[in-house]
Amino acid sequence: MKTCPNLKRVVAVVWLIVALIQLASAQPLPPKRVLLVFQNEEYSPATLELQKGILDRLRIKLGQDTEFFGEQLEATRFPESQDQALSWVRTRYAGRGIDVVIFVGSVPVDILPGVPTVYAGHTPFKLPTNIANPANKVTVWFKVDVTKTISVARLLQPKATKILVIAGSGYGDHILLGEIQDQLKESDLPVEYLADASVDDLLRRVSHLPRDTIVLPVSYTRDLKGNIYYTRDVVASLSHASPAPIYAMADTNVGSGAVGGYVVDFERMGSVIADIVLQALGGRTAAQISVPAESAAAYTFDSRQLKRWGFSESDLPNGSSVLFKTTSVWEQYRWRIVGTIALVVAQFFLILGLLILQRKHARAEAALRDMTGQLLESQDDERRRIARDLHDGTGQHLSGMALSIGQVLADFPPGHERLRQLLQDSHLASRQALEEVRTVSYVLHPPILDGLGLTAALRWYFDGLQKRTALKVYFDEPTDFASLSSEVERALFRIMQESINNVLRHSGATTVIVTLGNRRKTVVLQIHDNGTGMSPEQLAQMHGVASLGVGIAGMRERVRQLNGTFRINSTANGTQVFVSLPIDQEQHVAHSVGR
Repeated sequence: MKTCPNLKRVVAVVWLIVALIQLASAQPLPPKRVLLVFQNEEYSPATLELQKGILDRLRIKLGQDTEFFGEQLEATRFPESQDQALSWVRTRYAGRGIDVVIFVGSVPVDILPGVPTVYAGHTPFKLPTNIANPANKVTVWFKVDVTKTISVARLLQPKATKILVIAGSGYGDHILLGEIQDQLKESDLPVEYLADASVDDLLRRVSHLPRDTIVLPVSYTRDLKGNIYYTRDVVASLSHASPAPIYAMADTNVGSGAVGGYVVDFERMGSVIADIVLQALGGRTAAQISVPAESAAAYTFDSRQLKRWGFSESDLPNGSSVLFKTTSVWEQYRWRIVGTIALVVAQFFLILGLLILQRKHARAEAALRDMTGQLLESQDDERRRIARDLHDGTGQHLSGMALSIGQVLADFPPGHERLRQLLQDSHLASRQALEEVRTVSYVLHPPILDGLGLTAALRWYFDGLQKRTALKVYFDEPTDFASLSSEVERALFRIMQESINNVLRHSGATTVIVTLGNRRKTVVLQIHDNGTGMSPEQLAQMHGVASLGVGIAGMRERVRQLNGTFRINSTANGTQVFVSLPIDQEQHVAHSVGR
């Protein structure tokens, strides 16, 4: 029982320790601080690309919890004040808690003693003995294999006679030139080195070079007078003046007039440096850090310069990058062009098929029209034949029968009244049958139509119609209406007949007004009744043969055969049939003379 208070104290202490540990772990870690120091110009094209590669890679890996600082010693512009600039940088960042320093330059210096440092330069170098704590210092350089560029140049220029290497007067220019000299000392082509010349002298010398020269500007950042240059700008000036191709050692010079070559990719090199920095931030020493054996270089060429000098891309090494390619319209829009052509071809065949179908349809319509015309003509001929047979055959027999019965009645003896009445009924029936046969015969084909013309036939038809029915017909006939061709007269008469039949069967009209007249080179027939009219459904289906019956379809087809106009207008106050047919003057004159 006495141990319980002690146990409670132990438990309380343990819980306190756990809480403190959790509290400490919950505190946000301080951001990583990276200092970039450029020994020379910070804003040169190469250092800008290098800086971009470093920062982009570190931001991806470390996120936003990283602070970046940048400084430059400007050793190229002010070599005499480098120590002063270095002292100022050390003072400024002494208490900033810098985790890693990245130094880019030719001669390594100790920026912040004791802070892990990554040294990056153009050529291999050893750390000076005055640099403190080399265990946390690592070096990486932009290895440039100029022999690969020369090999490509000799493939493109198989008749090359010499190599011209150009360099400036800066300290870094001389260091890089010395590295190139070591690589080309075994060259089987003569190598000429042109260093420390002014830009004007370079342009004069280069402008007189033979075409078969391989020109390789190495680095030109300073001349003997202390003027500062960017190598890219010097390469651009040389490419305009040189009658021989210019090659490059850095990707920043591709695009300014150089053909290209095996060049350093500075942005990619920045990513390599960033990976080394990440290892240093992870606590690795210089001996533990893995440095890539291969440099960040690649075969890169300018398509415009290849075309300028007549070089073929097929002669370039496998895997070469060709920049600034001006793709043709075919290369840019190949599939769109193929798709458009395929669509046009498909549309062509579709239109061709439609034209063929349309032509077949037109032929079928023409054949149908011809057949319809023949049927209408056969119908008229059949009506004429039936009318003639009724008039000359049945009519004559009925006429003889009526005469015979009449003669029997005249000679019938007195008495036998029932027989007399039967004979009288038979005589009356025979005369009525004769009258009906003659009427049917005339209706089928009135002889007066062929003899006296349309106007006389219409008058005769209307007189007989009003005798047989209660329908009132008002015929507005023209005073100077000349005879028409037989086809037109027959068509108008049949249309008038069918219209009157429709009025009698469907409209319930009591009055019909028929107007016949000439309008310029056309003859117009209008038939207007005061009936109930046609329903909206019938009007909507007016062009349908099946829906309106053979009558209206036959009228419309007769008009179509003669290239005329047929129209029906109907309201609650009645229906109007309008027909307009062209007058063929030659047929009109011939028909008038024949009549």
